[in-house]
Amino acid sequence: MTTGHVAAGVAQYAGSVVSFDAGTGAAPGYVDPNNVLGSPTRYTGVSTPFPGAVTPFNSPWGSSDLYSFGNGGHVTVRFDTPVTNDPANPYGIDLLVFGNAFFFDPVNFDAVANSVSSDGGLIEVSPDGTTWTTVPSVVADGLWPTLGYTDGTDPFGGPAGSVLTDFSRPVNPAFDWHGKDYAQLVAGYNGSGGGAGVDIGALGLSQISYVRVSHAGAGNIEIDAFSDVSPIPAPASLFVLVGVLARSGRRR
Repeated sequence: MTTGHVAAGVAQYAGSVVSFDAGTGAAPGYVDPNNVLGSPTRYTGVSTPFPGAVTPFNSPWGSSDLYSFGNGGHVTVRFDTPVTNDPANPYGIDLLVFGNAFFFDPVNFDAVANSVSSDGGLIEVSPDGTTWTTVPSVVADGLWPTLGYTDGTDPFGGPAGSVLTDFSRPVNPAFDWHGKDYAQLVAGYNGSGGGAGVDIGALGLSQISYVRVSHAGAGNIEIDAFSDVSPIPAPASLFVLVGVLARSGRRR
């Protein structure tokens, strides 16, 4: 196992890697744990002849986008600002974990979400890096596959869009993805960039600073990023903002 402190990132995202281990069977070339810091990947394969926008049918795949580990492997990160159990967070979700899962059609290979590629990955969280709580029923490298842009036209990549998704906003867990095409998935994501959602309040925790993803068994998983969920502004805050804008408009 390798430990150490790597470069800090934006407060919304994991700021440092505190330990990592590739285990057995990691994907060759995906060896840099720094890749899990900062924002999830929007445009993948930039150092190859075939770059493309990240969509739920075209997950991040570049070696500079992901960290891979196999049986017995893990990566542990720390947030510089704690992730809190905020009742204003949408759907009660506080943390998002991004892998490289994708939707696919195993029969016709069309851009229809008839199945999801999910490699698993155990998620654990901790307020202090010592006492760990396992997250049940959520895997790190599964739902929801990453979406980089809301205005992309090619489900299998294509050029970058101009309207960014929000990587601090989870997908509504009630959204039924089965059988949806690309346009329907984008609509269902409703501006979210995807990611596996974790409700730390359901675990009895008020805040956490550490997240660990590990893998046991055959195959490997790839991790892209970790993000803190942003709360929905309270209505009172919106009314204040509207009032300020209205007064500003009258003074012109």
